Amino acid sequence: MRTGRRLLTLDSNVFIAALKVDDPYSQECSKIVDGVADSFLLSEPSIVYQEVCGTLARRVGREVADAARDHLDRMIHPRLLADCGRAFCAAAYPLCSELNIYAVDALYLKVAIDSQAILVSLDGEDFIDRVNRGGLDVEAHHVSEFPY
Repeated sequence: MRTGRRLLTLDSNVFIAALKVDDPYSQECSKIVDGVADSFLLSEPSIVYQEVCGTLARRVGREVADAARDHLDRMIHPRLLADCGRAFCAAAYPLCSELNIYAVDALYLKVAIDSQAILVSLDGEDFIDRVNRGGLDVEAHHVSEFPY
């Protein structure tokens, strides 16, 4: 799949905050999500569906979660959706000890590394800062510092 657009991996918290008007970064997250179609292609771990839709189903309701699933389906090309199966998870978990990051965060990071995508998250201190200090060949930004 060749295109002039860069690849982008968005942590699930970016999608969720884009929908939460009371989140301090809601506008920034919404701008990023809305701008994906024009400037980027999303490369995501399959767990993004559970994290986004499961959270929305629990907090807001099934209808909102179903709409979010449909939106994710339109935004993520199937070839850019990493299956979080055994092999992928086994390849991602060493990142947890290397960077002292959470297991789920390692899945997003592994996708970004493998696809050479830009990684964006709301979790600065416990995720993005650690990635940036880790010496990996990946561009990672907190939502507030995303330059695009």
